[in-house]
Amino acid sequence: MGRRAISITLAVVCLAVLLGATGLFAISRETSYMQECASEGFAIDGYYRDDKTSRETLAFLEEDNCRWQLVDQDGICTDGQFKRTDDPNILILKKENGEEFGTIHVAYISRRRNQGQIYLIRNTKVTRFYLVSTDPAFTVESGDVDADV
Repeated sequence: MGRRAISITLAVVCLAVLLGATGLFAISRETSYMQECASEGFAIDGYYRDDKTSRETLAFLEEDNCRWQLVDQDGICTDGQFKRTDDPNILILKKENGEEFGTIHVAYISRRRNQGQIYLIRNTKVTRFYLVSTDPAFTVESGDVDADV
């Protein structure tokens, strides 16, 4: 085997090792993030849309007294506060009058916070929502959108 062939083989092996190490680092980082969020809870702040009709929206802002808002298909707003349970990815939604509205199960939010899914369970109905934006947007009485950035 010539010197040139050995150099090329060595370069290919080094490149393969480097790519493998990079892949393992990325997998380890994502796994660590998921483990942390499973025990501490995913960051819920953001604006979500239902995946069937795209006509229902949910917004959450944890730092504003754990505020949430649902705008249903008819444009009717329901506001309130949420509380995390012993499982930090299960949230209890209460209306402003204190009446229980439903439960949220946070399935996942990606590390970069550009993807995510949550499930709203109320009565016997389950609605899946997907993350649209990490900037929460709430509708105010006039029908305008209040972007809490």
